[in-house]
Amino acid sequence: MKNKLSGIHNILWAIGILTAALALLVGLVISMSARYDGDRLSGTMTLGEGVRREKRGGSGADNLDAAPADTLRELPSTKKGGLEAVFGMTFLCDKTIVGLRDYAKTYGDGTPASIWTDNGSGFYAATAASKEIIFVDGSMLTPSNAAMITKPDRLVIYLGADGLPDTTEQDFIAGYVELINSIRDASPNTAVICCSIASVSTNYQAADGLTPEHIARANAWIRQVCIQTGAWYADLASLLNDSSGYLSDAYLMPDGRSISAAGIAIIVDYFRFHGLN
Repeated sequence: MKNKLSGIHNILWAIGILTAALALLVGLVISMSARYDGDRLSGTMTLGEGVRREKRGGSGADNLDAAPADTLRELPSTKKGGLEAVFGMTFLCDKTIVGLRDYAKTYGDGTPASIWTDNGSGFYAATAASKEIIFVDGSMLTPSNAAMITKPDRLVIYLGADGLPDTTEQDFIAGYVELINSIRDASPNTAVICCSIASVSTNYQAADGLTPEHIARANAWIRQVCIQTGAWYADLASLLNDSSGYLSDAYLMPDGRSISAAGIAIIVDYFRFHGLN
């Protein structure tokens, strides 16, 4: 009887050892699988309609809040059509469309649009994030600091021609993306709208050397910025330029670059019928 119990004890002991070994093997397999998965590239998160691609320690050009790859989000058309569609908008722009100030007035109970522009020294896309604009109180602030204070609902960006002949594609796109990211960091709920820019006149001979070819390249880069960041795209160039790629005679000022009152009216009319709900 004693030998029989001893045999049963040995069998149970052997089963226990086998069970422990099997558990150890299973744990090792799971651990190796989890480690392999952890070594994969990380940092992709779904955020509503877009995807946030983050590279830790990167610059603004690396941290991109983007729509799905290869998607351009064009500003949708609306049926509103009233001037109230322009109320409350903020325009971050170069000197070529500062004529918008004439339309930044209160109609009825509307809130006037805000115009942010530089002091006339040039609003280069490559350095736009650090460029100071004239704020509503006359002080000089970077766009992100201005956005942090005012928290604009919609921010329309129109810039890129200044210094363009001497700007590389890489610097243009990186600077533009940094501008957008800095504004979003300061005011996360602001909808950013980037505009294609108008060209120059047929007889434009200024020292900056701008040509329709330069403008066409810049507009392609702006489209790429919108694809990368998920910003909305407004194609104003198609409304202001003629079929040859020059600024239409009907919309130009004597300097050959700035937009006349008739051209500003076209821009305002566009935003009356294109917007975000």
